[in-house]
Amino acid sequence: MECLLKPERLDSDPYSSTAAQEWKHWFKTFENFLGALLQEILDKLGLLINFVSPKIYEAISECATSEDAISTLKSQYIKPTNEVFAGHHLAICRQQVGESLDEYFQALKILSKDCNFQAVTAAQYCAESIRDAFIRGLQSSLIRLHLLENKTLDLATTLTRQEL
Repeated sequence: MECLLKPERLDSDPYSSTAAQEWKHWFKTFENFLGALLQEILDKLGLLINFVSPKIYEAISECATSEDAISTLKSQYIKPTNEVFAGHHLAICRQQVGESLDEYFQALKILSKDCNFQAVTAAQYCAESIRDAFIRGLQSSLIRLHLLENKTLDLATTLTRQEL
């Protein structure tokens, strides 16, 4: 059974645009593999090392535990999301030529994952909507880019930072 669950060797570039997606998939297959093995004799760090390429191993060679190694790899592959930029991308996403309604809907759902939506008051929702509309409607792409570089951004900060 564990032969069927054996993960491929992790050898992807942590700086690629698909790094987080590749890491999440690889790590899930690795966890599935570990779950199929006998737990009492398991050397998780040794197994982890067997399933990474030599260049990936360099990043974890100093780690003493599998938890440290996994944490190190996760920090390399999963970058903190920029909620403002993610929200902007969601807001400006348009259906592509030849894209079905279902494909477009799925693309919107995927884009929404990085937005970190949370329950807010009506006043907070209003302020965020004004902030987003303000950023989308700017004529200056330089000011828009400057504002979108912020990982989080409230309306008051938006209005003070827009004067480049």
